[in-house]
Amino acid sequence: MENNTELVRLEQFVDNLLTKHNKLRESYHSLEERYQEKNAECEKMKNTIAELRSERSEVGSRVAGLLDRIEQWELEQKTGEDAEQAEAEGSQGKLFQKERAGAKLGSEKK
Repeated sequence: MENNTELVRLEQFVDNLLTKHNKLRESYHSLEERYQEKNAECEKMKNTIAELRSERSEVGSRVAGLLDRIEQWELEQKTGEDAEQAEAEGSQGKLFQKERAGAKLGSEKK
């Protein structure tokens, strides 16, 4: 009788171990699947980051090009204005050069 009781306890213990083992195996497979999904998501995000960095670099280059073009245009406008002013002063500007110089000196004395 005592052996029978011990065998029943041993059977229950083994059944309990097998149940826990099966649960652990299911948990392991579930975690493994989740790990694969997260790993794939991580790779996708790495690719997205690389694409965004590339895009940001391209946009930065284009903006720098636009700024260079604007600066060049401003220089051309300034050079054009200076040329127009020099041209205007060329013929008639010399006639009134002394008067302008005198006016400047007079305003500086005040």
